[in-house]
Amino acid sequence: MFIAANWKMNLDKKSINFFVENLQHYKFSENLQLCIFPPTIYIDFLSKLLENIPISIGGQNCHHQSFGAYTGEVSATSLKELGCDYVILGHSERRIYNKDTNENIKKCSQFAIKSDLKPIICVGENFNQRNNGKAIDFIEKQITDCLPEEFNELIIAYEPIWSIGTGKIPHKTEIREMHENIKEIVFSKSKKNVKVLYGGSVNEQNILEILSVNNVDGILVGGASLKIKDFLAIYDSAVKYLQKKYNF
Repeated sequence: MFIAANWKMNLDKKSINFFVENLQHYKFSENLQLCIFPPTIYIDFLSKLLENIPISIGGQNCHHQSFGAYTGEVSATSLKELGCDYVILGHSERRIYNKDTNENIKKCSQFAIKSDLKPIICVGENFNQRNNGKAIDFIEKQITDCLPEEFNELIIAYEPIWSIGTGKIPHKTEIREMHENIKEIVFSKSKKNVKVLYGGSVNEQNILEILSVNNVDGILVGGASLKIKDFLAIYDSAVKYLQKKYNF
């Protein structure tokens, strides 16, 4: 099980330090992997604070070149050097506000893999596409266009755009259907299995319902990961779910 915490453009050194202080003596489960994705400028700061805590760190985006005249961008090699293991690519907010294209996301994912980073490629439909029955076709095109040529380990995060930050989530049958389709699409094109995370208004109230859905391999959490109390409540719920399901 995988929990990814996307902090987006939030928190500062003081709040990050407070966050980590509450993790110092926390007992973590070996059956649940955690990764925090802080703002790029705080990756090194957070990495040092988490030195003795079993939490991975990732970048929120990367460029498809190792260096060059790309003002404001960050290289995958730089992320790796700072201690990152993962990188989020194609988040809907970057697709919308930064005009990230499927072609660019594919290039970035391929370079991330070459830099020994594990990509988490985000896909998701808007409300009209869902309402008009075009969600699965739309997601298939996103995956087809974004999928790297070669990979050993890849994560897909399904985040319906209409759910992010709204408090609304798809019905369990819709999540199950989409996750199943995503795995089938990737396997048909690569002959490899992938983990699929669900993201979009994940919180303490709905975490157990989401995790109970077949083919959900974890979650990508946004706003609920910014406060240590909410973050740990989600984590504890996930641990209890795994203990009950697998008798850990």
